[in-house]
Amino acid sequence: MRFTRTIFALLSLVLAGSAFGAGVKVRFDPSNPEIGPFPTDFLTAPATNTKTARMVRMPMPEDCTAKANACQEAWLLQSFDGFNPRARIRVRFSGPVKPETLQDGIYLVARGNLTDEEPGVHKNGDKVPLTQIVWDPAANTAYGKPDSVMDQHRRYLIVVTDAVKDEGGDPVEADDAFTTCTVSDEYCAALAGAVKSAGDGVKVVGASLFTTMSATAWLEKARDQLANVAPAPTPLNGNSVFAIEDLQNVVWRQQVGVNPDRYAEVPLPVELLQNAVRAVALGSYTSPNFLGADRSIARTPSAGDLALPDATTQVPFIAYLPRLKRPDNGYPVIIYGHGLGDSRIGGPALMSYASGESGIAVIAISAVGHGYGPQSVLRARDRSGAGYEIPLPGRGVDLNGDGRIESSEGCAAVASSPLGLRDCLRQTAVDILQLIQAIRSGLDVDGDGIADFNPDKIYYVGQSLGSLYGSLVLSVDAGITLATLNSGGGSVVDIARWSPAYVPLTTLNLSLRLPSLLNMDAGFNESYVLRNQPVDVVTTAGAIDIQNTFETLEWLQAEGDPTSYVSHFKRTLLKGGKEKTVLFQFARGDATIPNPMESALVRFAGMKDTTWIYRHDLARAKSPRLAADPHAYLTNLTPNALLITNAALGQITQFFLTGKIGDPNGNLLPLLFGTNLFEQPAELPEDFQFLEP
Repeated sequence: MRFTRTIFALLSLVLAGSAFGAGVKVRFDPSNPEIGPFPTDFLTAPATNTKTARMVRMPMPEDCTAKANACQEAWLLQSFDGFNPRARIRVRFSGPVKPETLQDGIYLVARGNLTDEEPGVHKNGDKVPLTQIVWDPAANTAYGKPDSVMDQHRRYLIVVTDAVKDEGGDPVEADDAFTTCTVSDEYCAALAGAVKSAGDGVKVVGASLFTTMSATAWLEKARDQLANVAPAPTPLNGNSVFAIEDLQNVVWRQQVGVNPDRYAEVPLPVELLQNAVRAVALGSYTSPNFLGADRSIARTPSAGDLALPDATTQVPFIAYLPRLKRPDNGYPVIIYGHGLGDSRIGGPALMSYASGESGIAVIAISAVGHGYGPQSVLRARDRSGAGYEIPLPGRGVDLNGDGRIESSEGCAAVASSPLGLRDCLRQTAVDILQLIQAIRSGLDVDGDGIADFNPDKIYYVGQSLGSLYGSLVLSVDAGITLATLNSGGGSVVDIARWSPAYVPLTTLNLSLRLPSLLNMDAGFNESYVLRNQPVDVVTTAGAIDIQNTFETLEWLQAEGDPTSYVSHFKRTLLKGGKEKTVLFQFARGDATIPNPMESALVRFAGMKDTTWIYRHDLARAKSPRLAADPHAYLTNLTPNALLITNAALGQITQFFLTGKIGDPNGNLLPLLFGTNLFEQPAELPEDFQFLEP
């Protein structure tokens, strides 16, 4: 490129005086992300080993001692082949503008898809409006999110038109640097060609051309490599199959500490399963382990070969076999993805209580970092009074060295990493894909020499965190066509910034950054805005820094975020993909994964018609003893919530039996509560409606 950063900087200085004298202009310096418009392919370099033929080259902060986290994040971004599929748009002006004109004056236009591997949600020329628009008067800068998930490995054009008005009502104008750029330079030539797609009769006064990253590439490569790793399922040592009706009681002895080992004992309600489940079988299988010691996965270029790691993991599973006789071709089977802090013997067991009576088996693993320590066991006593111990190794680790193993410790990356849950979700997805391969190969869990499950009737249920990693699984697996995602949402960063359950952890992480980003004593206020709300004019000091940090973290985590994957359920199938029908379930007023994040997942999947919302506000008005947060309504065994739990579980079971999504209200719920508690939404909720404790 003939325009270097130095030339752009000098040009901006030279033109600054005339810009302010001639009216408000759209500033243009693609070498500087704070001016932009941003994102821009100017901040990428040619590459031969990526799907987009580009590689990100973000500028590094000048002082990495003072800004250690920003430097680490900028370095991690260098290996990406494009920008976040939900990239936040930034446009800077030379003076103040009317914030209410930003919505009509800034938008995106889809350009060409850089691969032929999928059609994409958008086609060339589609207009994508912005939402969640923020105006920063201190820097005369506008920000906004695309009101749609963008396609991966596609080019998009940021268009700024003269529909944006300055404070006097006059149209904003083009920067001289932009006018010059449209007739010179490799990037500028591409930009000039793209500007022609802005629309007839549109006066473009600023623009940027950028490429989105190949977010699903790594997981697709990992899936393909599983053909080279035999699952080799084996029973656990000792008792690996036991009949439910023979059990008097079972206690889960969780390893909750190390040096010395410490344990907590939790009784399990085995009597709940006795009418539906014949036997429980425990075993393990081999899965490649891509995680490093810091719980992150090494980078692989999107068009490069993914090598199998030397390390493998014996992933423990538990299978719940129905009382009904096994069909000749095996039981239909639900793979259950549990929530954060749960394990393979929590939610999955409750699912088997609902599905077992209909002859559907359940199988589950513990996600990475879950199930407590590897020395965990089940202690069982049978009807004769004889006791025995069953190994139940967990996948938790003491990652922070405090001697404790928490319920989900080892899932998130170490505290100093900005990668969050990204690689926990990807590795867990790999493990489930390997479990699917084991089932399709003829998995025999009870040791009678006969495959127990029907390989053509594999279903998936994910609750909360299980919906997040389940979204990854469903997007790249071609066999499963029916699934349920309960209380799942995205992006993960949006959940962390908005959820009352996670704000304390988010506050801690912001406080640990160098420099700290806390701007309210011991808390933070980022002055952000939800979808479809009026433009937010930021007046809080430090708010924009927090917003921009969250945007960087979302970009870094995009390869493991469900929002990057759910459009591949049916809207744009990946190569070799098969369309899914997914039942989305969530509760109004969810305070763990807030409704706007749950709605986003549904919108990006294009599946509002298969979504059912539980009206917890109506239920709690009639039954005030219900907990304020309905997030875990699918797994709630408290007496006043069990009818609601049963209704949601029953809807899932009938969906898998018939292929049709039925009304879960039945006759009893309207009778007891005076109204239907489950409904299909006319519009997806974009507000919180949290209930008071």
